[in-house]
Amino acid sequence: MRLAAEDQRIRLIRHEENLGLGGARNTGIREARAEYIASVDSDDFVESGFLEDLWIGSDAGHYDVVVAGYSIVSPSGKCLKRHAGKNKILDPIPENQNPIRISDPAFWNKLWRRSLFVDNEIWFPNHIYHQDSATTPRIYTKARRVKFIKSWKYNYLLRADSITQSTSDKHLLDRYRCVDVLKDFFIREGLYEKLEGAITDRILSGYSYHVGNVVKNRHGGEEKTNDYLRHLLIMREAYLEHDMVVRGMSLEEKADLLLNHKPIPRGAGGGQPEWQASKRKAPSERPALPRDPRVLVLTLYAGEHEFEQSRTSLSAQTHQNWQQVVIRGMGNLEAHHALYKTIMQRREDFDLFIKLDADMTFARAECMEEIIDIFRERRTLDHLVLACDDYMTGTQIIGVHTFSNRVRWESSGSGIFNDPDPLRPGTRKMYGQPKMTYFRHASDPSSLQAFHFGAHRALKLVQRGFTFEQKRVEAMHTQWEALIGLWQQYCRYRDRRHALALVAADLVIGGALGEHAHDYQDHELHAAFDRFSAEPGARLWERVGKHWESDDARQEYFQRAVGATGLQKLAAAA
Repeated sequence: MRLAAEDQRIRLIRHEENLGLGGARNTGIREARAEYIASVDSDDFVESGFLEDLWIGSDAGHYDVVVAGYSIVSPSGKCLKRHAGKNKILDPIPENQNPIRISDPAFWNKLWRRSLFVDNEIWFPNHIYHQDSATTPRIYTKARRVKFIKSWKYNYLLRADSITQSTSDKHLLDRYRCVDVLKDFFIREGLYEKLEGAITDRILSGYSYHVGNVVKNRHGGEEKTNDYLRHLLIMREAYLEHDMVVRGMSLEEKADLLLNHKPIPRGAGGGQPEWQASKRKAPSERPALPRDPRVLVLTLYAGEHEFEQSRTSLSAQTHQNWQQVVIRGMGNLEAHHALYKTIMQRREDFDLFIKLDADMTFARAECMEEIIDIFRERRTLDHLVLACDDYMTGTQIIGVHTFSNRVRWESSGSGIFNDPDPLRPGTRKMYGQPKMTYFRHASDPSSLQAFHFGAHRALKLVQRGFTFEQKRVEAMHTQWEALIGLWQQYCRYRDRRHALALVAADLVIGGALGEHAHDYQDHELHAAFDRFSAEPGARLWERVGKHWESDDARQEYFQRAVGATGLQKLAAAA
């Protein structure tokens, strides 16, 4: 408190309850005001010039992470060993780089761009040992440039009772909690298939340092150490063999196995995991699809003009073992909830589920066969996302989702973002720019569809009512590109439907249409549409053209749309 009173750069922040080291780090990151953050653990110390070396290493803000070496010191201050410290640059980080192995996981010997944590909502888990190892690899998946420097001004105190030297039930469990954090993140990001072997290696090799210290020190005696290693080994083997199967089960399924003394199924496809090239392969593969897989097509219908065309394109598919469920007469969120519930209820009846909106059509008769082939080739795949050729923007937009029968949802989203990714034991793959066209979107929209399209895109752009932490930077960029596409399409075709979409977007940006306009049934949306639907395209363009006539005008319009908080979020992510 005395130092905080003497130096305005020091702020004292106190938690009402103990959130552990992870919670303290998260609070520090959130409260920080600078572009970069650095950390010193409470029992370590740094030498003069530590921060200066890190900042110089950033090349005036070019690098996202700067990694320094460190000295391991005894409680008396004697240097026992120097660790790392090298001149190396990853600019950019190679696409095939394993994020777990870029550097040691320690938080404290590095300079971090703060926006990597804040914009990507990556935080340290609370009350967990080893939480650096659960966090640093996630950050490296978002960083682009890393620099290593020769500097050993951070002093890490080696204590006999430190986390890496100690044994307890919490030490046992927290190692798997950390792996779970990483695995959940990689699955959600669609990276698990690529990093599956790296995760397994992490489990197998990550204990070397810890177990070496445990065997050397034998705190609590020979018997306690022996029991600890026995439990550690049993848990390692059980986690490697069963985790990917168990995580795909519902709460009820897990309870059934436990309450009724049933064994865990041996592997996702009935087989046992095998050692391959000295690696354990996690049992995340589905059983092979049958020769003629059963497909359920789920369609959300709110009066879209292309509905009959969509059904005709479905009937023309060469793969004919499909059924269709049309969900109509519901609000947007309610309809999505019904769709996800239907998939979970009927997963025993079908092998694959395709979410095909009523304004989407198959581009070719072979498309469903080709989608099935993608799932055949990728036995770990549970969620495939394919872009559509979109008439409204003249670009490819994310549209059609195909799921295996292993997916689950715990929620159906909320508000303007109502497409949550499912929980899944396997992987997710997104084809944002497929080599061939699979689907077409809004090929002949009604005027109301076009109006709704503009309002929906603008709502995802402005994110009105969202806090700084809730703002989605990627959505701002994506939806602004969609509005630019609308403008360019109007300039190309002079189609009044594009002008109607731009007018609806302008009403949202100006505050005349609220969040409920994302729903086709919203009365404010219909009232606004009735106001403008009879006007010719040229008259509509007169209303909004000023926003698009020059680069300066477009930039000003964008800034007004995202608002001050949105601009701050974008600046932090830049």
